[in-house]
Amino acid sequence: MASPSAYRLLQISDSAFPRGSFAHSYGLEAYVQEGAVTDAGSLLEIIENILLNSTAPLEGVYLREAHEAAQGADWAALEELDSALSAAKPIASLREASRSVGRQFLRTAAAYIEDDFLRRYERETRGGHVPGHHAPAFGVTARALCISPPAALESFFYGAVSGLVSAAVRLIPLGQTDGQRVIASLEGAVAAAVGEAMRRPLEEAYSFGPGHEIRAMSHSRLYTRLFVS
Repeated sequence: MASPSAYRLLQISDSAFPRGSFAHSYGLEAYVQEGAVTDAGSLLEIIENILLNSTAPLEGVYLREAHEAAQGADWAALEELDSALSAAKPIASLREASRSVGRQFLRTAAAYIEDDFLRRYERETRGGHVPGHHAPAFGVTARALCISPPAALESFFYGAVSGLVSAAVRLIPLGQTDGQRVIASLEGAVAAAVGEAMRRPLEEAYSFGPGHEIRAMSHSRLYTRLFVS
């Protein structure tokens, strides 16, 4: 039988956990419409690039730091982290997607997890005092459930990968089996992403994905759209 922490991690990682991420492609829709992503191979390449050059060295680092702030009940540190992540995400659609998913994630988590720090975070986010980005929200929630930073990071990165694959299944379209092959093929990249996020200092956090950012910016100008971002 799984340990309680593993069970709780599976719950917050499950696609059924309300967070609204299914409505976002994070720029993938623009890639598909321009013909840059057409099959499993090109999808895998794009996702690995985003994961290792944007998600891990930026959001992964902020998730780890938010977990640490929650561990020490350091509200000032979390508030600063959350606001700094807004500044580190210059692309409006990606920034708003992160906030939208994070706020919904926090609402759900705070409704059933008995943790004062988590519930304060949700209240401050609901009141508009902090952005409530998804990565810090996941980190604080993981700490409240006694989930270690590496396990939380692996789960968060898996969610990022599986979310993009889910969007691709609808957009390309891509078969469900091919989608699972892509997810399986990225296991090593996720492990590398966890290592990167665990060792990179906060002051060296970064995101470098100009191609991805250009597609995310162009999404709002697509003729037809299935996704919000």
